[in-house]
Amino acid sequence: MDDRKRDLAGASLIAHQLDAQGVDCFLEPLEAYRAVLAAYRPAMIIFNHLSASHLVDWSRRLARMGVLVGVLPNEGIAYDRDQLRFAAGRHHSGAHIDVFFCWNGVHRDALLEAGVGQQARVEVVGVPRFDFYFEPWARAIRAERPQPRERPRILLCTNFSSAIFHDLPRARADKHYAAWKDRMPLFRDYWQVIEDQYFGSRRVLDYAGALAATGKYDIVLRPHPREYDQAYLDWIASLPAAQRERVRLDSAANITSLILDCDLEISCETCTTALESWIAGKPTVELLFRRNPALYYPEHAACNSSCDAPEALPGLVERLLRDGEDPAVLAARQRHLQKWCNAPRGKSSERLATVVAEAVRAARPPQWSRLTFADRQRSAKLRLYRNLGFAYHFDPLMPVKMKLARGRYAIKKYSYDKSIEPRHVAEARRRLTAALAK
Repeated sequence: MDDRKRDLAGASLIAHQLDAQGVDCFLEPLEAYRAVLAAYRPAMIIFNHLSASHLVDWSRRLARMGVLVGVLPNEGIAYDRDQLRFAAGRHHSGAHIDVFFCWNGVHRDALLEAGVGQQARVEVVGVPRFDFYFEPWARAIRAERPQPRERPRILLCTNFSSAIFHDLPRARADKHYAAWKDRMPLFRDYWQVIEDQYFGSRRVLDYAGALAATGKYDIVLRPHPREYDQAYLDWIASLPAAQRERVRLDSAANITSLILDCDLEISCETCTTALESWIAGKPTVELLFRRNPALYYPEHAACNSSCDAPEALPGLVERLLRDGEDPAVLAARQRHLQKWCNAPRGKSSERLATVVAEAVRAARPPQWSRLTFADRQRSAKLRLYRNLGFAYHFDPLMPVKMKLARGRYAIKKYSYDKSIEPRHVAEARRRLTAALAK
């Protein structure tokens, strides 16, 4: 996995389900993809994607050794047809995949159309991390010490992951979108996407300000994991004292726990947090900005209560909290969840674990005689760093490097900061065990 906030809870639940079926499961950051081979001698390795050329090449080596390869996307919805084809792997068809786990039948059909089904078992399992909206798993994700509630709690989720490129050298954006711009028309003018995301990241503060000025709500602001917090922290600091004490930024808590603990969720144009809020039965508002086709999808918007003016937001929130959602909107949500998330019922992780267990038990033992000296070196590094409490790509000199050349090493530091370490995995597994004991 490559993002602790987004992926760890769901991956831990999958590991728990595999344990229940007698299969050992180990969780490691994506950067350790080569080191795990000799360290664990696994029957299967599950990646969150195989879209990068080095991972494609590695999947072929795994196939030659007899190690099964699985893919479980961390984002499994693509409303645009060209984006769906891209996600289906049409442009990375050289990868070897034994099992591909899909969120929905739309993605499955695109994979089959792209020819992935000729070699791989394609399974629709839904979204494993959405299992946490159902008992008993919800007990493991809710805050252990819920904060006292004097007013309705509003969760405002921002979704401006591309805005960070606005103030970086243009070459950073060019590199990031290089694989997208020629294959997905929506991102051909990717700089407009960046501009619109940057605009939204500033405009959303007008909406938040209008809501804070009412004094009626506790507001929790949750930025996207790839956003910088500082602009939001500066905005909160600028509020009058009476408003400031009712607004807080939370970048650390699991998003599921925040959704379960709110009374109403607000998202920024198309965002997965809205779907999660529907599952949790929360009223949802979708803030509208420039409606860039890469960021805004009408099919998704039709399932929310939309707002395109900051001054209208307080009245809309008050009405939804008082009267609830329109029955037609609720019905549209259920249809949407059926189509795009395989109708979540809290069973996705169990279904996935069953498929994995069946596959590894039916497979022949891998050819471990093909391990190289380099494989064993990486394994030794992984074990050493694990014993010290660090992830595989830990760099003890990073503080010095950041002082000497921050721009050069910022991406590497960011990559490590969002990774899992052994303590994170242990805590996630502990919470699952404790939840089942309640």
